[in-house]
Amino acid sequence: GVLLAEKRARGKGPGQEGRMLWLGVYYLLIAETVGCLLLISLGHMPLFIQRPIRKAITNLHIPKSQEVGVAIIVVLIALFAESVRKGLKHSHVHTDDFKDKLLHDIKRLRNERNSYIAFGCLFLFLVCSQVWILIKRGIRAEDEREALERKHGVLLKQVKNNSDQAGLVEVAKGLKEAGG
Repeated sequence: GVLLAEKRARGKGPGQEGRMLWLGVYYLLIAETVGCLLLISLGHMPLFIQRPIRKAITNLHIPKSQEVGVAIIVVLIALFAESVRKGLKHSHVHTDDFKDKLLHDIKRLRNERNSYIAFGCLFLFLVCSQVWILIKRGIRAEDEREALERKHGVLLKQVKNNSDQAGLVEVAKGLKEAGG
């Protein structure tokens, strides 16, 4: 008993890896929340802030980002399923000992908390990825619109030059007829 308590105090007890995993998932949830709020608020920022962020987004190319995203989703689904399974395992206690009932309740509540964290993390990951995709599409559409506007401006200038030249040709014909 004393050896186990000493190992736990040093952070080397049983279940420490699981605690570190859930701590990492919790930090991922916080990071996703902040990232999602920043991405959503991007549309309400002034243009002098939006331009450098847009440039950074268009220049950002993460290799194998889809594979990493799918791996994160699979891990979060597995963590959610595992925490729900463990929570259900501790939901029906068949003992009369008060201490054992409390221990089962603690384990059940911990696993329910973990399932909420995993599901929230999964949901925010999907929201953040969809917001990211929408931002990239919006930037691409805006760039295409600007290119079309530039092309339209060039074509308008050509049409104006052609009509000015046609007018000059008519003036020259008129001068030729009058002088001729």
